[in-house]
This record gives sequence, C-alpha cells and structure tokens, in this order.
Amino acid sequence: MRRLIGPVVIAGAAVAAMFLPMRPSLAWGPDGHRAIAFFADRLLQQSDPGARGKILALLATDKGNRLTKTDIGSEATWADALREKSEEARDATSAWHSTHLNADNPNLASACFGRKPLPEGYPASHGPRDNCSVDKILQFEAELNNPETSSFERLAAVQFLLNLIGDLHDPLHAIDHGDQGGNCVALQIGSKPPVRLSSYWETMLVAEVAGPDPAKGAARLAAAVPAAEAQKWAEGNPEAWAQETYEVAKTVAYGFATGQPPEKYSFPTGKGSAESCPSASLYRVGPDYETKALAAVKTQLAKAGVRLARVLRDGVK
Repeated sequence: MRRLIGPVVIAGAAVAAMFLPMRPSLAWGPDGHRAIAFFADRLLQQSDPGARGKILALLATDKGNRLTKTDIGSEATWADALREKSEEARDATSAWHSTHLNADNPNLASACFGRKPLPEGYPASHGPRDNCSVDKILQFEAELNNPETSSFERLAAVQFLLNLIGDLHDPLHAIDHGDQGGNCVALQIGSKPPVRLSSYWETMLVAEVAGPDPAKGAARLAAAVPAAEAQKWAEGNPEAWAQETYEVAKTVAYGFATGQPPEKYSFPTGKGSAESCPSASLYRVGPDYETKALAAVKTQLAKAGVRLARVLRDGVK
C-alpha cells in the first residue's frame, strides 16, 4: 500500500505552498475551524488545564510548519491548508474531510468506502486515500491514545483532529444530494441575490456567528451553552455525531428541497474561469429559513467544540 501522507510529503507540501495559488476553502472555512478550536481550548482551560498544556506543548513542536501559525486556532486550519496548497495532499486526503451519507439511504458503510480497517502498524496520516471523516477521526483518536505513537504522528493526529471533528459537524459534509456539497444549489432568501448553498452555510452564517474575531466568537458561543447541555453533547462517538449532523442537513439545510420544485439559475463567472455548475437549482426561501439555519450553525459549531475538547482531553490522559 502506497504511503499517501508522511514526513516527506508534508514537508514537500509546505515548500510547494509558497508557489501554488490558494484554492477556495471547503467545509466551515478558516474562521469556523478557528472558532471550534478556541471553543475547545476554552473548555480545556476551565476543566483540565493539564490536558490543555499537553496539547499546546505538542503543537509547539511543529517547528517546520510553513502552512499556518502554531497556535491552536491556526493549527485547526492546517489540514485544509495542506490539501489546498498541494496537489498530492489534495488527492490523498480530500475524502477524509466528509462523510457524505446518501440523502435517501444514509448507509455509513457505503459513505465510508466499506469501512476497511487501518492495517496494523500503519500510521493514519499515511492513508489510505479512501477513508471518510468518521473513520479518520477514530484512527487519529486511537493514535493519540496510544503512548507508543511516534511524536511526529501524535502531532499529525492532533492537527487532523482539530480540523476533521469540525468537518464532521458541517451539515453539507454529512449528506450527498449530488450537488457538489451545495455548490450547485442557488438559495435566494427573500429579495436578496441568490447565493450558493455552500457559501451561505459555510461562510456567511459562520461569519455571523464567529464575527471578526473567532476567539471572541467562541467565547460568546461557550457562554451560551449550559454546562449540562455541554456534558450531554460530549457523549457518543463519531458514528453517532455523523448521523446527527446528517439529520440537521436533511431537515434544516435542505429543508426547502421537498417543498417546491427548483428553478434554474446561472452564477456569474469571472473572466477566464470555468463554472462547474452552469445551471444550478434555485430555491426561494423566507426569513424563517434564515433563523433556523443560523441557530443550527451555532449549535453545530458548539457541539464540535465540546466534542473536540473531549477527544483531545481523553487522548493525552
């Protein structure tokens, strides 16, 4: 089995990042991932400062990182920066960022490439390419819990967990509607101009929740979550969390899909650029959709932060 991601590939990707153009971010985007990481960091600081110190000390060993800064918020964007700035890493890791359950038949085994186990002794950061976010989280979580894991692999495990647990809570990365993760759906709220469903959920709503400073946005989110609720959210496992996110996708993000036949809409393209969705499905919704969507994004970001804190804490006990 070919090693997809390892020390040599990651180092090469860091150098290549200086020469390759930045591509659009996927899933929550940088501010969403930073807010989730800062939320988890805040919880650890309050509940287990010892575990927090171990995580921050591990991130401080990331001396060769040319993709991001090494604070916990920046490291939460490292896995995205890696695939956005390296063709090889993009090919090797893109599938790891989602668990696209079929909209009509949400079968986890099908969404996760048959759920083949990681070969014994094989580092999770080295592949395989055909893994979903649920399985990669479980693999990296197991490595972090194993005291025999190498220091390099422990760092990679934390870097990927900081990102993938966030991705697992993105509704558009939990369902497969055959629309390129919402890129090929145009959403019009009232008289506002149509926007891509993906942009609305993963950029616009996140910006409203996180604000201009993701650390302060995380603090606001944390202050609004009762301790009993956070304790309840921390329970379960990635399989259950994926199913829960799928339900949010089906009932909220795509809640309009069964209520009206779509129209067609063509997004404007820039000069010299190609449009992957020349004829997007257009849905018109009211302000009630906006209210439900904003509440769902707040909850999903908060759940991701709570669960990330639990996984990191348990991994460095």
